[in-house]
Amino acid sequence: MDSQAVFEALYSVCEENVTFFSGGTKGTQGDAGQRLVEVMKRIQDHARSLEPVISGFAAVYHHFDFDPHVPANGYRSLVKVVRCCLLHIIHKGRYITANRRSIFFRVAHNAGEMEAYCNALCQLRALLYLAQRMLHDNSHGNLFFQDESGLSESFIREYASMHKGCFYGRCLGFQFTPAIRPCLQTIAIGLVAFGENYKRHQSGIGVAASSFFTSGKYAIDPELRGAEYERITQNLDVHFWKAFWNITETEVLSSLASMTSTQVKVNRALSVLPVHFDLPLAANHRASVTIAPPSAHVGTAPVQMRLISYELREGQDSETLLSLSRSEGGAISLSLGLKTKRLPSSPCLLIHFHGGGFVAQTSKSHEPYLKSWSQVLGVPILSVDYSLAPEAPFPRALEECFYAYCWALRNHHLL
Repeated sequence: MDSQAVFEALYSVCEENVTFFSGGTKGTQGDAGQRLVEVMKRIQDHARSLEPVISGFAAVYHHFDFDPHVPANGYRSLVKVVRCCLLHIIHKGRYITANRRSIFFRVAHNAGEMEAYCNALCQLRALLYLAQRMLHDNSHGNLFFQDESGLSESFIREYASMHKGCFYGRCLGFQFTPAIRPCLQTIAIGLVAFGENYKRHQSGIGVAASSFFTSGKYAIDPELRGAEYERITQNLDVHFWKAFWNITETEVLSSLASMTSTQVKVNRALSVLPVHFDLPLAANHRASVTIAPPSAHVGTAPVQMRLISYELREGQDSETLLSLSRSEGGAISLSLGLKTKRLPSSPCLLIHFHGGGFVAQTSKSHEPYLKSWSQVLGVPILSVDYSLAPEAPFPRALEECFYAYCWALRNHHLL
C-alpha cells in the first residue's frame, strides 16, 4: 500500500466513524462517543499536515541511502514509523466500524486507544518537522551536520521539549512485529517499577522485591506507565541502567535461572592471560599477523570468557583449559566423572557477545538461553565477559571481544 492509499484509507475510516458517533444514535454512548469524534477529527488534521511532508521525504530520501544496494537511512526509518502508526490507526478504526453496534463494544476503551495513537502521531509530526530542518540545514545528500555547531541549541531544546511518554504506553512497540510487543511491555513495566524503588533500597534483592509488588499498576494503566517512563528516564545516569540490567544477576534470580535452565556438562569461567600471539592470514596462510592484547584505558589484563557445552568434548577437560579456569565461588561446573562420555571435537564453535550495551551484565545473565542453544545446536559456545564502561570506556570492550575471537581461532582444539 503506497502512502497516498494509506492516507485515503485513514480519511475514509475516520470520516465514517465521525459520522456514526456524531449522529445521536444509541451507539454513540454519550461522552465517550464524543471523545471518539474529537480524536478522529484530530487524527485527520494531523494526517492532512503530514501527507505533503511524507511525500516530500519520499521524493528525496533515496539521496541519503548507504549505497545503491542498501536503501536505508534515518529519513526512511522515520517515514516508515509514521506509516506504521497510520496503519495501526486504520486497523483500529476498522475494528471500531465492525464492532461499534455490539453490546460488548467499549466506547471509552477504544477512545483511549485512539487518543494514545493520536498523541503518538502528534509527536511523530513534530519529529518530521525537526527532520525537515535537518534536511534544509545540511548540504545536499549529507545525513549529518559537518560540525557539531550545526546542531543548534534551539534544535536540541525543541527535541527535549517533546512528550515521549506516549511511545511507552498503549503504543509501545507499534512499529515492530506484534510478537515482540509483550517482551517490550514487560521490560518497560519492569523499568518503571524498578525506577520507583531504586532510591529506597540499597540491595538489589530489595529493589527487585519492591519492584515486583509495584509493577501491577503499570501493567493495568498504560498511560501511567508512559508518563512514569518519561519522567524516570529524563534524569538518570549510567549507574541506574547498570543496576537495572544487572538485576538478573542477583543471587536469588541467578539461582532460580540456573535451576530452571538446561543442564550442561561444561560451564566454565575462563581467564585468558594477555599475551601476544600470531595468526595466519586468511588470504595468505604463509603470512601472519600479530594479535596484541587489549590495552585501552586500564592497561593489559586477563580477558574473561565463559565456555558452555551441552556435551563434554575432547579438549574441554584438558589440563591447559583447566589451568585457565577461574573460580566463581560455586560448585565445580565441569563434569569430570569417570562415566562421562567425551565426544569428538565439534565442527563448529559459536562466539557470543552478550547484551548490555558494553555497560552492564555478564555472561551469567545470558546462561539460560546459551545452555539451550548449546543443546539444540549441538555446539559449544564461548561467551565473552568484556569489561564494562564507564570504568573501562570504549574501545576497551571492543578490543577484548576481538582478542577473544582471535584467541578462540588459535585455541579451538581446547574449546
